[in-house]
Formats: sequence, C-alpha cells, structure tokens
Amino acid sequence: MDASFSSVARTIAAHLASAPSSTEEIDAAVQHLRRSAGVAVPREGFVAMPGRDHAAILAPAIAAGLDHGAADIAAALAALPTPLVWHYHYAPHPGSPPDAEDLAERIGFAELIGPRAPLTAPACRVGFTLLAPATCYPQHAHPAIELYLVISGHAQWTTPGDERIVPPGAFVLHSASKPHAMRTFAEPLLALYGWRGDIDTPAFYL
Repeated sequence: MDASFSSVARTIAAHLASAPSSTEEIDAAVQHLRRSAGVAVPREGFVAMPGRDHAAILAPAIAAGLDHGAADIAAALAALPTPLVWHYHYAPHPGSPPDAEDLAERIGFAELIGPRAPLTAPACRVGFTLLAPATCYPQHAHPAIELYLVISGHAQWTTPGDERIVPPGAFVLHSASKPHAMRTFAEPLLALYGWRGDIDTPAFYL
C-alpha cells in the first residue's frame, strides 16, 4: 500500500515539474506542492481509519480525468490497489434546515500527504477533493494557502468578486482565509489540493 501511494506522489511531482509558468503566486504554490510530493515518504505504522464509500462518484471522475491534462495523475489513482480513504470533516452548514441534503454523501476529501495521511512531508497537506454532480460546496475558508489542480470536471469556482468555470488541467489558488465555493453541474469534480502555511487549522463554513 505504501509503495502505491508513493507512486501517486511521484506522479504528482513529475506532473508539476513540467507545469507551464503562470503568476508568481501560483508558481510559488506549484513549486511547494511539487517539492512536498517529491520528498514524501511512507508514514511508519500508518493505519487507515474507516472512511466513506465514494466509489460511485470517484470512478467516473477518474475515467474522465484520463482524457484531460492531468491524465497521468488520474491514471496513478486508477492504479491504486487500495483506494484512498475519503472523509468529510465539516460541521453542518450554518442555517441549513433539518432536511437539507447531506453534503457528506456528495463531498469527500482524501489526504495523501499530511500529519495523519499515509505519506508524510514537512509543512504540507496534499490530497484530493471530490464533488458529486449537481453539488454545491458552500462558501468556506481556511488560514492555509491552497492550490488546486483540476483533474476532471468543469465546475464553477466562486470567490468574492470572481466567478468562473475552471477546466481540467487548470490551477486555482486561494490565499490565506480567502472565502471560496465550488459548484458542479452534470460532471463530478476531482481535484488535487495542496496546503501550505497554517496547515493545522481546519476549514470552516462561512
């Protein structure tokens, strides 16, 4: 299991090594994520906690990713003999009615590198975000600087003053504590994320 997770990390590092230059802020985040993936090692004694079964969402998301710019990462995920463990860590969204849709069934996060992940590297968290089709990931924030690389899905990404459809292969950068939200349409969304800075304070809904 450790070797297969390490293979995914190496694939991420190789993919980012050839990423085209963008803004100074995105380039810095890409290089931090690349270095983190490149030096990640298996965590001694790691035991995965039970997670949620998102296979019905993940399988088509990975399949779609094989046709886009991050196909190498999608292929590495598809080759995992044991899937990543998916979790949902938010408290209920403020103001949600009692019968509101359970976001935990439609949104998942799987950490690959981090303090409690199968791999470890200094001062970073690296993992994947998964959204089912027709799902709103409500506005949220976190102190960590966050870089996303979209693997599959054309979703709407919203920050104060900006709303756009982000295609597979593109990067999205969220500065520390910047509110942001995502919405999917007919496709699921699968994206790689990297955190740096304050990686210990969890995200929270606004």
